[in-house]
Amino acid sequence: MRTRQLLACTLLAALPGVARSAPPLEAELVGAFFETEQVDVAVSGSVVVGVTSTAVQGGKSADSLLLLHAAGDPQVCLTMLSRDGVYYSRNTFRLPDAGAGQAVRLPYRSNLRDRLGNYEAADLAIRANAGSCELSTNLYYVLGSASDQAPGAIRVFINSFGATDVFYRSEAQGLEGACTPIAEGRRTSFDYWCDIPRPSGGERVDVGIERERYGREMPTVTLTLVLLPQD
Repeated sequence: MRTRQLLACTLLAALPGVARSAPPLEAELVGAFFETEQVDVAVSGSVVVGVTSTAVQGGKSADSLLLLHAAGDPQVCLTMLSRDGVYYSRNTFRLPDAGAGQAVRLPYRSNLRDRLGNYEAADLAIRANAGSCELSTNLYYVLGSASDQAPGAIRVFINSFGATDVFYRSEAQGLEGACTPIAEGRRTSFDYWCDIPRPSGGERVDVGIERERYGREMPTVTLTLVLLPQD
């Protein structure tokens, strides 16, 4: 039996049909917009570095990110981290007061738009946590794109910290599979992604991210996906 160290993360799945008939509401940037480029970055941080739908196409989707406004913390911390470690941003957004249950767009007004657009889907991890960036929370939003009609699978970007194999597993849903290693280029910030089929229904679903290094188990990360109705 595997020994697991569990890290609970709660995710909210973006819905394909939420507020598609009208323009989404827009969040408000809190403070000055922050982004940076630097050549040498040490590996650090958490195992899960990005959570989006497969509709999000890297830097090209940066200015069209959508999340579902759920009741709770009125702020969201949005981070972007390139696989090579060169690009990093962290910004807090305030969600509209009356927007609960609706799609909300995060206005990402980068000063490095041209270079950011060169990062493809496999090169940029995007993550939205509930709460200010000054806080640390375990509630994550699965981000979608305003230009997309079908979010598709949930893509989780992983910093494996030296694992040779990474898997996802949901016993309750009967889901399991191998995650995809990124074999080319610099892998400073993340080196795997896991494409997890979006479970049906409105129940919470536990998905474990399991890592092994040459057959030796590493601590498991457990994500709790909170799925809301599709319509």
